Amino acid sequence: MTRWTVAVALLVACVSAYAKPLAVPDDNAAALWASKVVTKYRLSTDKIECLFFDTFDKGASYEVRVRENHSPECGGAANTSPTLFFVRIRKSDGHAVTNAYDGEHFVPLRRVRNAPRP
Repeated sequence: MTRWTVAVALLVACVSAYAKPLAVPDDNAAALWASKVVTKYRLSTDKIECLFFDTFDKGASYEVRVRENHSPECGGAANTSPTLFFVRIRKSDGHAVTNAYDGEHFVPLRRVRNAPRP
């Protein structure tokens, strides 16, 4: 019985030593990742400072609601903060999809083409 316990303990220790850490481990990391996605893929014309990122843990992923921040610095109707779109981020590798393009369906992020030079 003791040998069996030691063997199981060693197996568990070996497996956890090789376990890959999560790319997006918590709510704060999900909000930061979403802000980078919004900037890189130009999902909003608002400045990042003028957006709120609300995170929801959905098990294997985070769902991040992106809302407008209607502070005096950002403008807009006071006491409102409309939802613009959502970003889903997989915890294991950070893969993200969004409904920013049509407001309904979650699809992969679209590559941004550089604007032509004048």
